[in-house]
Amino acid sequence: MSDYFLGIDGGGTRTRAVVVDASGAEVARLAGAATLVDPASPVDSVSEVVSVSRAAARETGLDGPFRAMWAGLAGAGSEPVRTEVENALIGHGLATQVSVGTDALAAFFDAFDDEPGILLVAGTGSVALGRGEQGQWRKVGGWGLLLGDEGSGYALAMAGLRGVARGRDGRGPSTLMEPKVLDALGLDDPQDLIAWVALASKRDIAALAPVVCAAAEEGDELATLLVETSIEDLVGHVLTVIRALGPWTGRPRVATVGGLLAEGRPLRARLQAALSGVLCTPIQRPVDAAHGAALMAMRSVED
Repeated sequence: MSDYFLGIDGGGTRTRAVVVDASGAEVARLAGAATLVDPASPVDSVSEVVSVSRAAARETGLDGPFRAMWAGLAGAGSEPVRTEVENALIGHGLATQVSVGTDALAAFFDAFDDEPGILLVAGTGSVALGRGEQGQWRKVGGWGLLLGDEGSGYALAMAGLRGVARGRDGRGPSTLMEPKVLDALGLDDPQDLIAWVALASKRDIAALAPVVCAAAEEGDELATLLVETSIEDLVGHVLTVIRALGPWTGRPRVATVGGLLAEGRPLRARLQAALSGVLCTPIQRPVDAAHGAALMAMRSVED
């Protein structure tokens, strides 16, 4: 049996793998395509996880399974989906012990370990996950694109696209987002957006969120309003968790992660400033969900 542990962070943008040894030191890191678990067919969602895991084994020089594997995957937060994905991964013989949870839980562990805190995720989707001072948990958001995802890259980009359409009709103000979106997609006419969005994935649409942010930075009023609404929605996630898990003996710590909130990303500075104004303490260091998953793999053996 090897003394290497594999952590997986699978989300709407990419799948990351981290391998650590028995001391917790990182020995390998790889990345692959996106992993979004489809509740209608969970088993079919693991192919990229398997591919990245096998690449990690080759990188580490293993000729057998990892001692333990913990996969944090977007969409794997409920039963029986989690069990189906777990069983599928077990069937591939990747590790002696396999555990599956959400990418948000892996990120939370990297940020806080066993301590209280709140993790806010805003990338392709959005969710807040908190643990109170008595060890109780609360999740807010994570309802997906049809029922929620407020403040996410997808929600922000879709609001921008709708604003472009209304502006072109005259039902709303003209906006700098129109030429920026067309340029980003290589399209010549706003009407071309109809065909594009019909075929686009959630990830494709969410990738336009920085375009909305760029227009806001240039003073576009509609884009600015959309960005401000996203910030309000995300702060609302955090405040709901704070209320549900209180009382707190001090200012709750909040970690942020995801394509909109990671270091240097479009909404990070604005969001952290807003959180500081609602009696939270934002954590400045980057959060590494794949590393958190690897440490959880170690923890699963210790437990």
